[in-house]
Amino acid sequence: MQMNGIYRWACVALLAGMTTGVAWPQPTRVWLQEPAGREGIQWRYDLGFQYYFDNREYDASEPYLLPSGTTHAAVLTPTVTAQWRPSRRVQHSLTLGADLQHDMGVGTWAGTFREGILYYDGRVRTRKGLFEGVAGIYPRTLLREYYSEAFFSDLNRFTDRLFEGVLLQWTGRRFRTEAALDWLGARGYDRKERFQVISAGAWQPGRILALGWTADYYHYAGSELAPGVVDHGLLEPWLKLDFAAGTQWQELSLRAGTLLSYQWDRRRSDTPSTPCGGEVTFTLRRWNVTLGSNIYFGADLLPLYDGVDLAGHPYADQLYFGHRFYTGFYDRVALGWEPWIAPSVRLRIGVRAHFTSTGYMGWQQTAGLYFDLGPTARVK
Repeated sequence: MQMNGIYRWACVALLAGMTTGVAWPQPTRVWLQEPAGREGIQWRYDLGFQYYFDNREYDASEPYLLPSGTTHAAVLTPTVTAQWRPSRRVQHSLTLGADLQHDMGVGTWAGTFREGILYYDGRVRTRKGLFEGVAGIYPRTLLREYYSEAFFSDLNRFTDRLFEGVLLQWTGRRFRTEAALDWLGARGYDRKERFQVISAGAWQPGRILALGWTADYYHYAGSELAPGVVDHGLLEPWLKLDFAAGTQWQELSLRAGTLLSYQWDRRRSDTPSTPCGGEVTFTLRRWNVTLGSNIYFGADLLPLYDGVDLAGHPYADQLYFGHRFYTGFYDRVALGWEPWIAPSVRLRIGVRAHFTSTGYMGWQQTAGLYFDLGPTARVK
């Protein structure tokens, strides 16, 4: 299987991050704080709940012809974890759980179980920072970096909540990076071999400026019924300026990046295509109210969206996980309120309007309730 330049850049960036002698504030995971000394196995449980409502009205979205519709569901993710520390600097844990989802209005509980959760999580603390490695079927929420909707749309983040593969992370004082593998499909008669490698990182030299990158390589191979391979890679180097420090604003930022794409349907083209563009995001946040505008300008980042494989199956969202509107000028304006209504309960309400070069494309109304019990110790 051919690996293109984006995948190699992601691996080089990860290795570079692991050897950089700077550090980043440690992520908040209360149950992973260092104890006074060695401990035996601790059994912990966690219980997460998510209520998700997303009503999309795209009646004006020609020529994109995006369907309007509503995603309305409740998700429950119970887990149990065995954790142990052989030393002060090393921690191991094994987690077992389930991802359960009920779609409102379907009238049946059949299909509520979506996928099992099973992963190993190891952490090693050094003088320069913290390294963490995860392997198995793990939740997407373990990823810490920011990913533009050119990589993953809001709907994709909800429907694809688990990764199957590995996750490597390095956290220092001013630099952090992560790389993940998600194995999406094993080759079969009518099942395609699919996997995705993603990488992201950020370096923050001061309170205002941050520099970083986001990258992914998606290998969309054929099945026995429909042979062939499509390569899809996307790289975004970016910079961010946040002027909120020292003010009453939670965020007052400008983020600008360049989206560089590599796409190749090997059976139908002798050479790859390399569409690219720019992306600018403005964010204002105060009192947990956020007003943002995300503007893309450039070439069509989804040139193969309307294509089909050798068996006639459409590529569409099987090849692209990002938002459909990244095909030219695109402006997404969002207003949201996200308060904590209790220590473990968060509310999210918002609206989003979509505009392209042809004008207004439609809008969304979203609501969500998130409850996380948090890892709780029971038996040592």
